[in-house]
Amino acid sequence: MKNTLIYSDPADPWGWVCGCGRVCGGEVRPVEECGRRRLFLKRCGGEERLEMTSVRAERLTERWRGAWAWKVLWVAMVVLSLASVVLAKKNVSSNTSPLQNQLRSKCPMAFHEIGNKCYFYGYFPLNWFRAAEFCHSFGNGVSLATIETSQENLSIRKWLAVNGNHNTGVWVGGSDNGHSGKWAWFPTGQLVDFSNWGPSQPSGGDQHCMYLVGGLLGYQWADFHCDFDMHFLCEYSVNSVKPWR
Repeated sequence: MKNTLIYSDPADPWGWVCGCGRVCGGEVRPVEECGRRRLFLKRCGGEERLEMTSVRAERLTERWRGAWAWKVLWVAMVVLSLASVVLAKKNVSSNTSPLQNQLRSKCPMAFHEIGNKCYFYGYFPLNWFRAAEFCHSFGNGVSLATIETSQENLSIRKWLAVNGNHNTGVWVGGSDNGHSGKWAWFPTGQLVDFSNWGPSQPSGGDQHCMYLVGGLLGYQWADFHCDFDMHFLCEYSVNSVKPWR
């Protein structure tokens, strides 16, 4: 099954487009509605999936990867990552140096191994859409974090309690854009099964992107306006092919 992108908004180069067709058993089934910054439900052989993609992200990925601006930003990210390792003394054994821990890790520099995934913590605030594009710019398989089990949720919360900024939220990959109340993980479209919503969350309305709330709520889930800038969490599986090409 494959999306066919046939819509874009030239007036908004950062606009999102939906897949306006899906190949299902050789048959292309059109989607009734398309628009920018939307997530659409597609039915194919009895299967329901929510999907969204960004043409702009695909176009910019190859153009920016070799740019000097990204190289400078990468160095800054590495410095911030190493600083967080040094400061997070609770996570470092008294007999093991931070460098030794990094060398033993299955994750590259600036990423942190938690369970069977590698995570990158974005210390510089971006809105949800820009954060998703930034994660994708690392390469195939890297996206905003998805939280699928209680153990994974607990591990992330513990790590953020030590390494995160408690004064700001953290974007993750959940969204109900286009179908309010039907939360799914971007970009796979997998519907959210396990959840850890905070009190009175999700609040609905025009708040369609998921983030983890620091401070007293201890990184429980909440929804918020997607255009708001905050920190973010990228991930990829340590068992997958390395994303860098």
